[in-house]
Amino acid sequence: MESKNFKLKIKQIGEKGEFEGYAATFGNKDTVGDVIEPGAFTKTLQENPNVPILWQHKPDEPIGITTEIVQDQHGLYVKGQLNLATTRGREAYELLKQGVIKGLSIGYETLKETWINGIRHIKEVRLWEYSLVTFPANTSAQVVAVKSVVPYQALPLADTLMEWDVQMAVQRVLRWAGGPDKENVEWDKFRKAFLWYDDSAPENITSYKLPIADVINGELYAVPRAIYAAAATIQGARGGVDIPETDIPAIKRHLERYYARLNRVAPWQESKAGRILSQQNEQLIRQAIAALQALLEQVEPPESETGTPDVNQEPQDKALESIASEIKEILKKL
Repeated sequence: MESKNFKLKIKQIGEKGEFEGYAATFGNKDTVGDVIEPGAFTKTLQENPNVPILWQHKPDEPIGITTEIVQDQHGLYVKGQLNLATTRGREAYELLKQGVIKGLSIGYETLKETWINGIRHIKEVRLWEYSLVTFPANTSAQVVAVKSVVPYQALPLADTLMEWDVQMAVQRVLRWAGGPDKENVEWDKFRKAFLWYDDSAPENITSYKLPIADVINGELYAVPRAIYAAAATIQGARGGVDIPETDIPAIKRHLERYYARLNRVAPWQESKAGRILSQQNEQLIRQAIAALQALLEQVEPPESETGTPDVNQEPQDKALESIASEIKEILKKL
């Protein structure tokens, strides 16, 4: 699941914990180059209009209910009511009134996207929840992953034979992002080389895990051998990786997209692909057997009404050629 944080544009806060505002906006490019297109929430709102409100993305801390959620020309407009009978609900309400809480983050899964000049245009999402979160006062939307998966970057691919030295690659990426001094690093740029990072400590290099990219001629490239290493790691190789189990499916989906671009199948897809291939082969073999049976029936021409073989072989010869050609095409597919 991905998340996007926005400055919460509160229109009103009621005495009973009601609030309303925009949870997301359309058309503007955020700091990591994403644009949410108008209509991106249409299908998910039809399927699930009762989107839960959480505290800081914690599924065990719901703090209220959505009373209205719609799309307009500006973005995703929400009305919610905090549960003031809960500790977190009361805290969120008081912090909203005080102006300490100024952000709202949507938790979602990208279903459809396109890339235009290096900018990801999000066309359809599945909205899982939105959360009131601590957010610094600023006027621009920001994108972060809350201890979650870095959004798919569609990086260009390096040569498949390129060596992978993870320590050297991370150092090159760090310099590419403004380092080595931490105070000069653009961390949103640095994270593009990884599949996952811990947003609670975004300025610690150790928060970034599963690197898959290196810098080549000043540009970030996904390295095939790094992709294969990351796939092996999330399956337990080299001791595995310490990230939430719930983030593994999204990481696998990202890796599958890179594998597809490399004309390969991810390791966890191989058994499934093998079963599908076996089913296809079985069907092709059955077709070949049927064609062979038809060919055998044509080996000896049928007798005429007088009991002698039919001398008119030309139509049968053409039929044999057709059947033989069909068998050859079937066998090519096996």
